[in-house]
Amino acid sequence: MSSTSPARQPAAPHRQRLLDGFAVTASMLCLIHCLILPILLIALPVLATMLVVPEAFHTIAFAIALPTSILAMASGHARHHRFGPAILAAAGLMLLGIGAFAIDGETAERIVTSVGAVTLAVAHVLNWRARPATILPGTDG
Repeated sequence: MSSTSPARQPAAPHRQRLLDGFAVTASMLCLIHCLILPILLIALPVLATMLVVPEAFHTIAFAIALPTSILAMASGHARHHRFGPAILAAAGLMLLGIGAFAIDGETAERIVTSVGAVTLAVAHVLNWRARPATILPGTDG
């Protein structure tokens, strides 16, 4: 019988992959938004009149990134017991939050949020790679 209670069981490998995959995708979408959208808006003035990014975009993106990253990092840590990915993710989230809520200058905001998005994506990749190989039931793993 296992000494780990059901509430503390690590996430299933499929769920872990889903959480980290979703978080990496969200980080990359954030990076694309921060870097490519401004270039498109400069290069194609017509888009600037038709495409309006809501003021609440950063708040919504951060509200999605924060719980998703926390769940993915906690689940990963339960499986691999490494703190590095979670620490890196915390730094990335902090940079995203600072860029989204504490910086007024557009260029500085873009730089800080871009570095935060890349840092967070790297943290999720490291979290994903650190997970141990799944041992199949009935094998002597």
